[in-house]
Amino acid sequence: MTDNVVIMNLVKPLSMTYIRTSLKGLICLIAFSLMTSCQKEASHIPESPFINNADPQLVQDWIGLSIDLSNACNGFNDLIASRAHYYLALTMYESLLPGLKNYQTLQVRLANFQTTLPIPDQAKSYNWMIVSNQALAIVASELFQASGTQNLDRITKLRDKFVLAASNELNEEIIRNSKELGNEIGWKIRDHAQLDGRSDSYLNNYPAFTLPSKEGCWIPTPPDYSAKLLLPYWGASAPALTENVQNIFPSRLLLYNTSQTSIMYSEAIEVYNMSNNLNTSQREYYEYWNQPKDHEATALNHSLLLMSQMSDDKGLRLDQALELYLRMAITLYDGYILSWKTKFTYNLLRPASYIKQNINRYFIPEYSCTTVPDFVSESALIYSACSEILGNYFGYRTSFMDYTQSSRLNLRESKRYFESFNIMAKEAAYVDLLSAAYFRTSIDIGFQMGFDLSQNVLNLKLQY
Repeated sequence: MTDNVVIMNLVKPLSMTYIRTSLKGLICLIAFSLMTSCQKEASHIPESPFINNADPQLVQDWIGLSIDLSNACNGFNDLIASRAHYYLALTMYESLLPGLKNYQTLQVRLANFQTTLPIPDQAKSYNWMIVSNQALAIVASELFQASGTQNLDRITKLRDKFVLAASNELNEEIIRNSKELGNEIGWKIRDHAQLDGRSDSYLNNYPAFTLPSKEGCWIPTPPDYSAKLLLPYWGASAPALTENVQNIFPSRLLLYNTSQTSIMYSEAIEVYNMSNNLNTSQREYYEYWNQPKDHEATALNHSLLLMSQMSDDKGLRLDQALELYLRMAITLYDGYILSWKTKFTYNLLRPASYIKQNINRYFIPEYSCTTVPDFVSESALIYSACSEILGNYFGYRTSFMDYTQSSRLNLRESKRYFESFNIMAKEAAYVDLLSAAYFRTSIDIGFQMGFDLSQNVLNLKLQY
């Protein structure tokens, strides 16, 4: 690709050893200069500049809208939302790529992105913000079609926002070129996404599935006792990075054992004592991270909202914000695949079920949990992995105030201060002991696997 620097129409000075001072000679010189200037201007095709240092508002706006639309879609949960963010991040990255200096494509390099996208015509000029918005609008309209007409209109408005912002500076040809290329990229990624076997998952969160019938295997858990398992086949999805699923394993297992001297029994007692004696402050603490009625508190949304907050606070450039979103999206997408694969490999029952069977048959936890097996904790895996990504970009010892829950009216304290991202991740992960959702080992191992996954994502080379 040629150097994307806007070429000024400068006319080289004429080198002459002698210029006649007659009026006729002067007129000829002026005429020749004007003719040369006009010829150069007519044949010049301005090149699009690099946008690495541009304002990151495009990235932030699309992340914010995507979170809103995910929450508005019936049948969406963190797993399905992670897929949406993954394809949106890929679309954003690949459509802005021609305007970024020293960045390389992910086509063919990712396990489930074995495709070839349209490329810019070197004889044409483009505005990369318009290209990206056009592509994002197509992909987002497909991913969030269940959000309804009113919400889909927000996609069109955001797409047009950047066209209007640039319309005073661009001619119609550049706008047309940009829209055409954006459409081509968007439709290509949209068609590719439909081949992953998960495009209709939001229509049926609980497909027919039978777990093995053996002692210690998952059974319907109190207080709901729902027998429907959430997306049990999700662990078989094609990940972005193969090594995130094939090469990451639990460092140790939690084995089913009813002996009072066993690790499982002692961890069940711990959960029983903690969840059976919750005070007001502990309930508030739990709900900050796991309020089932507020989408902002989910592991996926909380992590993305914090990413956006930190990006604004630290004043990231467009290329930095884009790169961070891409790595976070891959982390979330692969993280849920890995955790679901692990859950449905070991099929371990939840602590509440174990407690009813072996400690107190009348035990009913105060909070419900997702209808999937225990081992491992997806929240621990996701928060651990995301904290490593954030720490890599903003500093592992960076302290911050978390404002991501500030709009929630159901919290007495809607913001929290943390000394580091790792400390925040541990608080978010181990809060599940209070609700009898997970054994301690499931949280420990989920945290370890999240760290391993994050290292694979951070090792993905984006720049030359």
